[in-house]
Amino acid sequence: MFDKTALDALFDELKSKYGNDADWELLLRDAHLGVARSDAGVDLGAIDPRASELIKAHAA
Repeated sequence: MFDKTALDALFDELKSKYGNDADWELLLRDAHLGVARSDAGVDLGAIDPRASELIKAHAA
């Protein structure tokens, strides 16, 4: 489950790497969905691989 520190680190890294991309809003949406799925203990599903990679890296 993600705690505040892990969430902050995840979204900070996401923004620093991809915050200027044209599809930023979609990537951010997928990251939020992926965090919810991760916390629920289910498969991340078909989310953006950039979000999936960072979620897996920051999962506690």
